[in-house]
Amino acid sequence: MNEQDQIILNELKVKVQQHEHTISQLVEIIAATNRRITDVANKQRNDKEYSLT
Repeated sequence: MNEQDQIILNELKVKVQQHEHTISQLVEIIAATNRRITDVANKQRNDKEYSLT
């Protein structure tokens, strides 16, 4: 492996790490969004049940 190949390999490694980080952030955002949706749905269900009684 020559020096140019090593440089390209290192650049690819950095890009993959950046993509991994971005994917992790997106998964965290999706999880937080899902928690909020669940909380809102539960609150609406509880409010509806309370108003019916």
